[in-house]
Amino acid sequence: MLTAARLRKAVLGLLLVSGMALSACGNDVATDRTKATLDEVGTLIKSAFGRNASATGPGDPNVMIANALREFEGAPLMFVLREKTGAYGMASIYGQNARVTTWVTRDVVSMSLDRPMLTATRGFGNDLMSVEDGGAAGLIAARQAGTVQKTYRFLDGQDRTSRLILSCSIVPGETQTVESGVISTSTRVMRETCRKDAFKFTNTYWIDAQGRMVQSVQWAGVENGQLVLRRVRW
Repeated sequence: MLTAARLRKAVLGLLLVSGMALSACGNDVATDRTKATLDEVGTLIKSAFGRNASATGPGDPNVMIANALREFEGAPLMFVLREKTGAYGMASIYGQNARVTTWVTRDVVSMSLDRPMLTATRGFGNDLMSVEDGGAAGLIAARQAGTVQKTYRFLDGQDRTSRLILSCSIVPGETQTVESGVISTSTRVMRETCRKDAFKFTNTYWIDAQGRMVQSVQWAGVENGQLVLRRVRW
């Protein structure tokens, strides 16, 4: 069984990845650590299926996932992990506006995604208010290469909005099979590397043949670091 302690250990590994990505910009060690964290999350989700909610304490992430699967039977679900704090939860769909889907957790933290791409957060503090993606979401969903300009807007601790403009290069990578909950599908790994002067980070997306994000690791700002998003049920 993957316990909360083991999950937090995996999260600490991802935290190191975030620090490397923001300074030296990702090397083989960082990639290996990210993969280890995603493998742990995959094991967690797999082990939650069929679990009895009373089998262990309410703090067990397996129980949290199993309860969500029963409570939202048949509905789309997504597992969310915030690497900086180790907080995790299950999110269900709150609303749809054209191509943007808003997901919300039980503690009313929300994330908005334009197809595969994170475009806003609420409830984290220092939230990502919006993203002008320059066409990046469409390229990633289509599994195509390209270079775009993206504008990120954040809310700081004094309720002021700041803006960050970056040049982002999107590159298709290898194919990988992802098994997550009831989902088992072949994906193309898409990497989006964004730069402004010496600052740099990489978002990674696993996209299936229908253009759906199966899992991703996406930057949500300097204060909030990376979010791991993994679909559990379509």
